[in-house]
Amino acid sequence: MEDYYSEQQIQQVPIQPNELYAQEMNENKMKNIIAQISPVNQVEEIEMRLKGYKKNIFSSEWEKITKNFNTTIPEDLISRYTSWLSSFMNINTIMGNLSEHQITRIMSNCVEWVIDDVESHAEAYGIETDYTERTRICDILLNSTFFVLNRSLNGIESRRFWSSLTLSESVNMNPNQQNKSSDWWKFWKK
Repeated sequence: MEDYYSEQQIQQVPIQPNELYAQEMNENKMKNIIAQISPVNQVEEIEMRLKGYKKNIFSSEWEKITKNFNTTIPEDLISRYTSWLSSFMNINTIMGNLSEHQITRIMSNCVEWVIDDVESHAEAYGIETDYTERTRICDILLNSTFFVLNRSLNGIESRRFWSSLTLSESVNMNPNQQNKSSDWWKFWKK
């Protein structure tokens, strides 16, 4: 059995330089897709936005929104919200298959929790009189939540991901490999 797998691995090595290049390009595309849907990256981005930073599209570095932006968000607020966001902003949610009703219920709970938390802890967060900052924080959290949940509406993101993965696998296979890879299951017919 081991000889069969090692023989298959040897046969799967691309011979043409174009095949190597195409395979590398497909791997880079998949890494890019995974990075874009990664909940860890999204939570980090939200954390930086809460702190008053924006991402420079040219350098990919985080920069203060403005030099006059003096609001200092307490670390308690940021850790509390990133913990809360992480509970549902994860790969299970993004790759899930939620209905409109489920998303509406989750968003209803999110709105209630965010507003309650900001109101209850406004003094501790140092934003008791800064209603603009309260709105900014709530908008960042609720919009981010909504867009993550929306990606799982009826399994859209999951279907996109798996179809792109299937497409890249079929593009990478050469004709000899396609025949052998489709033959692997034929032993079940016996």
